[in-house]
Amino acid sequence: MIFTLPDRQILYLAGIYRPYGDENRFVVLTREANASMEPVHDRMPLILSGDEVLPWVSDPAKAGEILTKELPMLKAERPYEQISFEFE
Repeated sequence: MIFTLPDRQILYLAGIYRPYGDENRFVVLTREANASMEPVHDRMPLILSGDEVLPWVSDPAKAGEILTKELPMLKAERPYEQISFEFE
């Protein structure tokens, strides 16, 4: 599946980054899926608009608001169909 937003070329995903020992770790935050994602999965990433990126990383109050915003409807494309095989 390929998910896009018709009016954007880039999808920004909210996440949390943290160095941990010698590793860099990053987690993409998810929320309950909206109607555009529900046929595929019950969760979806928290998608940011371009003007939400800086507040997400620098303004805790705004980040809290972003966590609860309505998620945009995505366009889903299936460039190919998955084939299932049954073995006897």
